[in-house]
Amino acid sequence: MALVNVSSALKKDEIKELLLAQESPKYTFVKMKTPIEMQFEVEDDGSHGDLASYTKSLVKKQPWGAVLMLRVLIEGQAFTGGKM
Repeated sequence: MALVNVSSALKKDEIKELLLAQESPKYTFVKMKTPIEMQFEVEDDGSHGDLASYTKSLVKKQPWGAVLMLRVLIEGQAFTGGKM
C-alpha cells in the first residue's frame, strides 16, 4: 500500500473518477490535502512499477490529459523521482 498525491488545478473530479474506477491497482480516495491536491491510498501487487509514474500516465492517456498540468508524487517525495 502506498499514498499517492495528485495535484491539478483543473479536472479534479474527472481525475478522481478515473482513479476510483481502476481495479488494479486499486485507488481509494483519502482526502483533499489542499484545494488542488488529492490523496489516494493505492493497493498494488507491484506489477505497475513506480505508482507515481503509472498514475500520471493514466491521466495523460485521457483525451483531455495531454494538455493538463499535473503533479503526481508518492507521499513524502518533494519532487518527481525524489527520495521518500
